[in-house]
Amino acid sequence: MKHLISRSVAPMHLRPDACTEQVSQALLGMPVEVQAQDGNWSRVRTPDGYEGWVEVGSYTQPPAAWEGPWGEIEELWANLRPEADYRLAAHVHAPIGVRLHLVERDEKWTGLRLPDGRTLWTESHRVRVVDRDPLRPASPRALARTARRFLGVPYLWGGCSPLGIDCSGFVQLVMRLHGIELLRDAYLQGEQGNPVERPGAADLVFFGPADGADRITHVGMMLDERRFIHAKGSECVRIDVLETHRAHTFRFARRVLPRG
Repeated sequence: MKHLISRSVAPMHLRPDACTEQVSQALLGMPVEVQAQDGNWSRVRTPDGYEGWVEVGSYTQPPAAWEGPWGEIEELWANLRPEADYRLAAHVHAPIGVRLHLVERDEKWTGLRLPDGRTLWTESHRVRVVDRDPLRPASPRALARTARRFLGVPYLWGGCSPLGIDCSGFVQLVMRLHGIELLRDAYLQGEQGNPVERPGAADLVFFGPADGADRITHVGMMLDERRFIHAKGSECVRIDVLETHRAHTFRFARRVLPRG
């Protein structure tokens, strides 16, 4: 039976211990499959097939009538309030890409049902109605525009949200927002799409350590034929020039965006 993540961001750990490595994150409303239990911890699998340990209180069973239509968060973060009143404090912060059950909508406010059954409210311009509003275009220009919205977001190992993000989590999220599904880790993403000799806008570029030619440890996305955007370890999401930054560790490029 699938469960739903009930926290804004649920850390996924390597082992059932909060002091172990964060391998990824599961976001609010994400369906997960529980694979194992160890005390107050559960090993869960996310829709991209990734597994990690989360605290038992991080998820819940779906409420009744957990079905479309869906509202998807458009802003990097949206404040979800108990009533349609901007003066109220947010009860939940929902990161971009989160999909929740759409309860009610008008020009100003949208009501979204959370996995715990509550209905909270946010401004309508922060929410896209899935299957009703236009899809985000999947073009190099559109992908670049989305990627730039994350500039300055701090690097976080295993991070998948604007609160903190790692290199593969960043690329995965940007692509997912445009309907392109990628696997979680850089080395897995390096096996998707098609190889390209001269990378261009929206192509993915992969890197490895200087002493390990067969290993992939980093990924970024090209903005044009020279610059790429990436979540740089211990720093933030930034733009660099491929020829001068990490050139000695560049391995190859892949194209995951179909060209018309």
